[in-house]
Amino acid sequence: MKGYKHIVVSGCSFTAPNPKCLINSGETYGDLISDYLGAKCYNLAVGGGSLSSMNRKVFEWCGKNMNKFEDTLIILGVTNIDRVEFWSNKKDGWFDDKPDWPFPQILQVDISDEIGWSLKERKKYFIKFYNENAVFITAINILVGLQSFFKLNNIDHIFFDAMYPIDEYWETWCDDKYDLRGYKLLFDNLVSYENWYKHPEYKSMIDFTQKNPEMRLKDDHPNKKAHKYWADSLIKYFEGKGR
Repeated sequence: MKGYKHIVVSGCSFTAPNPKCLINSGETYGDLISDYLGAKCYNLAVGGGSLSSMNRKVFEWCGKNMNKFEDTLIILGVTNIDRVEFWSNKKDGWFDDKPDWPFPQILQVDISDEIGWSLKERKKYFIKFYNENAVFITAINILVGLQSFFKLNNIDHIFFDAMYPIDEYWETWCDDKYDLRGYKLLFDNLVSYENWYKHPEYKSMIDFTQKNPEMRLKDDHPNKKAHKYWADSLIKYFEGKGR
């Protein structure tokens, strides 16, 4: 098996440690895989993280560590694609650390003091500009960009659905009247599942925790036992691929 020295993981609260409400550092599936391989873990995940923030953080890490590509494995726990990352001038930083940000919680919780954007203004934004078809095509662009970058630079990688399975998003939420299934065709033709882990029984990590109460915390988040199970499943997956 390949001797990885660097394990980079990114995602949302299903990937990130948080001693206050989730699990401790060292107990996530990323940490456990790194321990198994004798590698260093770089956990870029944040609670409420979006696909956009995952994309940004992975490219930032890669831009600073180009000499590490050969012995790096990147694992992405893909979150709900309708989460969005915004730049906040008031915060002077990226903002996406609210659970299920920005919809629908952003319309229910007043966080204007944090980002300088009133609840009334946010509602107007989503009424005028939010669209599931646009969300889907943006996600396709991000995934194709990441996969193309990994392939171009020979970076070993694994994707998996941490939350709602992205390959079911179009059928559930999108409306085909705009482009006669064009976005779905783009997804099917351009997004690769060659390095995408699909559990033989569960649709996603959250589907696993929802169906196994002993594997979750008070809500649907994975507990320590679940992270161990998921780490073992991912290890079995990439070892089966001859890595």
